[in-house]
Amino acid sequence: MFIATNSKSDPVPVECSVPQGSVLGRVQFIAYTVDITELFDKHDLYHLFADDKQLYTHVPPGQEVVGLHKLASCISELQMWCASRRL
Repeated sequence: MFIATNSKSDPVPVECSVPQGSVLGRVQFIAYTVDITELFDKHDLYHLFADDKQLYTHVPPGQEVVGLHKLASCISELQMWCASRRL
């Protein structure tokens, strides 16, 4: 349901995906996405905070291509992870 001012839309059932973390609550969101940390660990990339997951890396000057390859590889696997959950 969408609410704006005093108007409400009709409810629409959700058949896939997951509500945003704030709707689920931190514990439920973390439980739903806990296995994503294994993917991030595999690539040695991430920053986790409450219901937010971000990919980060650092590389020495001149090694930018290595960092880019690491991020691209992880993002490719992340796309498959999301698709497997219909996200």
